[in-house]
Amino acid sequence: MKLFFTLVLIGLLSAGCIKQKIHQGNVIDTDSIWIIQEGDTRFSIESEMGSPAIVDSAHPERALYIEDFYDEETGERYTRGVEIVYDEAFRAQSIRRFGFE
Repeated sequence: MKLFFTLVLIGLLSAGCIKQKIHQGNVIDTDSIWIIQEGDTRFSIESEMGSPAIVDSAHPERALYIEDFYDEETGERYTRGVEIVYDEAFRAQSIRRFGFE
């Protein structure tokens, strides 16, 4: 039993040493952003992309998926996202992708 607790303790301590990218906002799957198209429903887009990071109550027809992260390997900070504007029928009227160059 003492060996079990020792192994668990070593596992917990070593798990804190793993470096990961620090994300803010959505974690955007680059395959998903190219699947969605103008004319898609809000439901189908949110099923594919998840909930948007920003929904402005003053502009409910606009949804913003944004990802901001610092890559420790390269030392660079990245900001990328997708802005979707819906029409009255909750279909994507325009889709703007940025930061995916």
